[in-house]
Amino acid sequence: MKRLFFQPEQTTTSQAQPRHVGFELEFSGIDLKTAGRVMAEAFNGEFLLISEAEGKVKTSLGTFKIEIDWQFAKTTARERIAQRAQELGTTKADDPFMEWMAKLATIAVPVEVVCPPIAFNELDKLEPMVEALRNNGALGTGKSLIYAFGVHINPELPSYDSAMIIRYIKSFVLAQHWLVKRHKVDLIRRVTPYINLYPEPYSELVIGYQGDEPLSQIIDDYLAFNPTRNRALDMLPLFMYLDESRIISKLNDPLVNARPTLHYRLPNCEIEKADWSLSQSWNIWCTVEAIAANPTLLAQMSQDWIADDRLANRYSEKVWQKLDQIDKNHL
Repeated sequence: MKRLFFQPEQTTTSQAQPRHVGFELEFSGIDLKTAGRVMAEAFNGEFLLISEAEGKVKTSLGTFKIEIDWQFAKTTARERIAQRAQELGTTKADDPFMEWMAKLATIAVPVEVVCPPIAFNELDKLEPMVEALRNNGALGTGKSLIYAFGVHINPELPSYDSAMIIRYIKSFVLAQHWLVKRHKVDLIRRVTPYINLYPEPYSELVIGYQGDEPLSQIIDDYLAFNPTRNRALDMLPLFMYLDESRIISKLNDPLVNARPTLHYRLPNCEIEKADWSLSQSWNIWCTVEAIAANPTLLAQMSQDWIADDRLANRYSEKVWQKLDQIDKNHL
């Protein structure tokens, strides 16, 4: 039987360990408690309610987090638990006021499932979770004009040397406009600032990298053009992990969390569709993986990108033809 999730060429790290990837899945239509319960049933795991805005599901794959993607609700819920513990002597998570706030929030604020890091060859095990959430009413991007919900993909890199990081950023730059088309990114999501593409001057700078630039230069260049988390490929979590002091000294954003992964945010969440799978988002991302794994191909596509007319770089015909061919191999 064919695997749903394509396996890219580089499935292990430079230490010969399996590479892992985390997914973040945003949806509405069901509340946090329902999501936690059906996920626990799908994985034969255990749902633990932390507050009306947060929970977790313990499974054989690891611990999944479930939360209302609204910082105010999460902070308020934690503070009320602490207050109730002090006044009533209980840390019980159930709270009628927060339960009402959580239901109100689900009108426009998504429930978010944050998956633990999962080895590439175990990704098929996520399918029962997606099916269970769908069957219980989970709704994705296309069910409302205000649902700008997405799937985030957080792949571990094969290694963390500067040359490897450059290969991945270059590969994404070559593909970024093609990826918007290939994912059929929802219009509402495109007009929000959260998944902006890299600006053209930064793309030109990256394509010109020779591959031996030091990490300090890569980070400084990135921050000069992208001083924000709102990028389709957000490098800040990885850079925070690799050089926290450099990021903190140049960017004051408490929501940037260190993480040894890329943070890819383009795909829609279409969980309400019967034929939709996380594998669709993953397999398209693997086009970037394929370019990054092949230095010769990366160099040739970079030359094609440079050779095209300046105004047509984002639509380089030769580059898009190669991307289409790679993509067909992942179907």
